Amino acid sequence: MGEKGVEPGKGANSKKMLVSGIVLLVLLVAAFSFLNRDKEGLKEGTVAIKAGDTKLGSLTIADLQKLPAVKKKMVIHSSQGNTNNDFTCTPMLAVLNSIDPSLTQQYKKIIARGIDNYTSGLDISEVLHPDNVYIAYADYGKPLKTKKGEDGSMLIIICNDEYGQRSTKWLVSLELQ
Repeated sequence: MGEKGVEPGKGANSKKMLVSGIVLLVLLVAAFSFLNRDKEGLKEGTVAIKAGDTKLGSLTIADLQKLPAVKKKMVIHSSQGNTNNDFTCTPMLAVLNSIDPSLTQQYKKIIARGIDNYTSGLDISEVLHPDNVYIAYADYGKPLKTKKGEDGSMLIIICNDEYGQRSTKWLVSLELQ
């Protein structure tokens, strides 16, 4: 005899449906994870510079450290509050020129992307404006932390962006358009 008030076989069917639903959810999560994976092999500590599907170059933090270094004391205003910083960074213009000095004449925009897929846009005129756009790799002399909390990340800072909305943390790519 089945459970009280339940027809014989109904409890087993409910369990089968529940297990089937869980298996279906697991398969969906796996499929979406596969589709959203990083297809380009981007990783923190390296910034890929590309135009469309063409990779123009890439720079590591060690490569940035070979370019002119600038100290930038600034306060970044964000939804998490104000943070005082003393960044060690390289001008974005020097970064682009190290790949190809004609890039700023060929393209009008830059889309910066972090490892978390946060993107922000920059106009080339902002990069050409003196003392404005930098790629930072240290704060108070210590390496910037990756999303996982390890040493070795990069951050775009825009000095003329009062609220820091376009500061791209965990920078991994710059797409020229």
